[in-house]
Amino acid sequence: MKKNRLDLIYEFDFELAGIVCNKKEYKLAWHINSKLNTSLAKRPDIKIEFSNQPPIVISNFEYETEFVKMELLQNKLLSGGGSKPQHLLPELKQFDFLLKLKDVTGELSISNVCIKIREIPLIEYVAKLNFDELKSKENLLY
Repeated sequence: MKKNRLDLIYEFDFELAGIVCNKKEYKLAWHINSKLNTSLAKRPDIKIEFSNQPPIVISNFEYETEFVKMELLQNKLLSGGGSKPQHLLPELKQFDFLLKLKDVTGELSISNVCIKIREIPLIEYVAKLNFDELKSKENLLY
């Protein structure tokens, strides 16, 4: 019998940055808000359930206007079924936080945001991330 294969291609309409910072997320969000003149606010945790793995819970802060949506996600997950710490993007274990940015006007880019938040003393490292290099990029589509 012939097998059919379903190939899904997702379109990522946002940009992504990784942040290394050993402080709590609310403190990082406050500093980002003051630097970028935004208002990232705590939102209910995101719960993603997989068929063959325990569910993951992602702590997040969000800022949204008519044209811009910014999310600060914790890469190290709040709960997991195993003894090993889980990550939203396991191939990027070195990053503590992920910053998703979607700007429909094109005026705000992740590169400019990275330049501005690099000036925050709490942040040890920040980098723009490339989706082509990520194996688990589908975890960002919730």
